[in-house]
Amino acid sequence: MIEVATELLAELAALLKERVGLHVRRDGHSALKIALAARLDELRGEVPDVAAYLRLLRSRTGDDELRCLLPLVTVGKTSFFRDERQFRAFDALAPTLLDRARRGGRPVTIWSAGCATGEEPYSIAMALAEAGGEPEQVEILATDVTPEAVHFAARGAYEPRRVREVPGPLLERHFDREGDQYRVRPHLRRLISAIRPHNLVSAVFPRPEKGGWDVIFCRNVIIYFDTPTTQQVLTQFHNALAPGGYLFLGYSESLFRLFEGFELTEVAGAFLYRRPEGARPTPVPARPRLVPSSPPPVRHIDVRPPPPASVRAPGAGPLPPPRVPDAPLAPQEFLDGAIALFAEGRFGAARELLERMLERRGEDLAVRLTLANLYGSLRQPDLARGCYEAALQLEPLSAEAHLFYGVHLLTQADVEGASLELSRALFLDPDLILGHYYLGRCREAQRDPNRARLAYRNALEAFRRRPAGKRQAFLGYYPDIPEDGTAFSRAAEYALAAL
Repeated sequence: MIEVATELLAELAALLKERVGLHVRRDGHSALKIALAARLDELRGEVPDVAAYLRLLRSRTGDDELRCLLPLVTVGKTSFFRDERQFRAFDALAPTLLDRARRGGRPVTIWSAGCATGEEPYSIAMALAEAGGEPEQVEILATDVTPEAVHFAARGAYEPRRVREVPGPLLERHFDREGDQYRVRPHLRRLISAIRPHNLVSAVFPRPEKGGWDVIFCRNVIIYFDTPTTQQVLTQFHNALAPGGYLFLGYSESLFRLFEGFELTEVAGAFLYRRPEGARPTPVPARPRLVPSSPPPVRHIDVRPPPPASVRAPGAGPLPPPRVPDAPLAPQEFLDGAIALFAEGRFGAARELLERMLERRGEDLAVRLTLANLYGSLRQPDLARGCYEAALQLEPLSAEAHLFYGVHLLTQADVEGASLELSRALFLDPDLILGHYYLGRCREAQRDPNRARLAYRNALEAFRRRPAGKRQAFLGYYPDIPEDGTAFSRAAEYALAAL
């Protein structure tokens, strides 16, 4: 590992906190070193040392490089067939799993949790393909918290230096050379069921169509979590695995005195964690309650573009008494029910249902964001602020969470805080039309007309870039926010003309 001065690591950690709200503790500095080593290796000859790299990140052209660094900070260095011993172990397990599928049993189910830019799931797919696996016999899910990494993995195209760990015969069988890149062939892609975002600290973990996962790869990810979060994630892994299923962790990630639900076993020279046959699901540890911070002094600023959405027609009669279901519901059913109540103007019942879901089922980003917006509608800014902060603890790289937290801060006259959160949102997703619009409102409040004009122009440009008919998809429910961006582009035009 490269040697990096402590003050430079602290400077990088501060930059990540400033730009995207990602908090890296001192015990996570080793992860920063891994990420720095990977980027300096890639930029060899262009950036001589860490100090120069930090200057690059702070330069006008530093945003693109920061987007390259982020996936490595959150998941570490990645490569094809990383750790030969573990892939030898997987090769030893594959024939038995595939034989079950061929005999009419359920498919082989593999989850690559923290898949980064896709090298791991494609390596798994190659191993199964070499063992004779067919798409109908295999279900591979690849997930990562970083949208940029998920997008890269879904493309499945790699520069020559990134496939240097792939043996020549496998490269010929499973990749096509396209110019200066190697692209994954369709037959290999068909072994991967989905590549999508997922946060490992969420309350809901994906499951295969039948049974549990046979194998979960989650290597060099939990080293970024504190002990309570790690125990929650391991509990979820334990429950998501099929009895007898295997958990592949990084070699620096020991469960000694941390989690007792797995048995340590050796397979082909590699040590793996295994869920014992017949093991019962482990209760998920309770999450600590989050105390909302104190609100800033309130001065109302109207930030919603007209006209506001109507939630209930005049003369519709009295509302029936709210009913919150006691029967067990799936998480999406809870959320859909709360959204329906919210849309009908039954705010109290919606609030009760959302709060009950968080209490009973643990943290969920969509629920947090919807509840935060509901608190805002109920004129409870302190609870809304605390809820947005909880959402960002859950997912520091959520552009949506930064966006709507910024909007909330603007309604509370915290213009500096709002501009910071909106800038973070736009770094993570430059196509957020309403993010540019609200940042323009912040710049006007800061008496900076030049930067306000730039923000409004960026809103119009983002609207022009959006394909016709495409709507902005959000996890949370925001009834007064048009999803197609038209209202905000029009408001940006009016604001620009008035400056």
